Amino acid sequence: MVAVGIGVSSGVLPATRMSRSTRERVNTKRAALPEPIRGPMGRPRKQHPQENSIFANNPFIEGLFEWMDSPEGEKHREIYDALAKLLEDVHLDARERKVIWPDARRLDIERSVQRIQKLYRDFPRGEIEEFMIDWIDMGYEPENYSPAQFDELDSLTERWVADHLRNAKTSKKRKRTRHS
Repeated sequence: MVAVGIGVSSGVLPATRMSRSTRERVNTKRAALPEPIRGPMGRPRKQHPQENSIFANNPFIEGLFEWMDSPEGEKHREIYDALAKLLEDVHLDARERKVIWPDARRLDIERSVQRIQKLYRDFPRGEIEEFMIDWIDMGYEPENYSPAQFDELDSLTERWVADHLRNAKTSKKRKRTRHS
């Protein structure tokens, strides 16, 4: 604590009264300014000119935004949102390669896709399967795992997904034979 006396400053600026018109002008100017872009630490980031942005004049990004606004893109978002909500309480047993549902049923990927398709008959099977695979591979994040446990989970799920995709590809080839 610093003693404040004659010639000693506390570091606090004295309060000054601000007229109502000045306050309104300041608030209006502040409201007219765009909200600063915040970085990961919550500090305002410097904005770069639009022509240097990867989003400016980028046909891929423009096409993506057009697709997102299309009926197909909206349907994809609807599927994604519904499946993300459905899988909130679902867990994995990566060693046994099972999806553990809230009712304690332990199903493989194929049977999990079938289960979801019974709930959402209008969702394309391929999109459900793709979502499940992505969720297993990248979206499942159990609480309270150590870094070593996450590494093991990543290793197990990567092999699980690779084997599933390989088996699915093989079964599709088998379906094309003239004797089946």
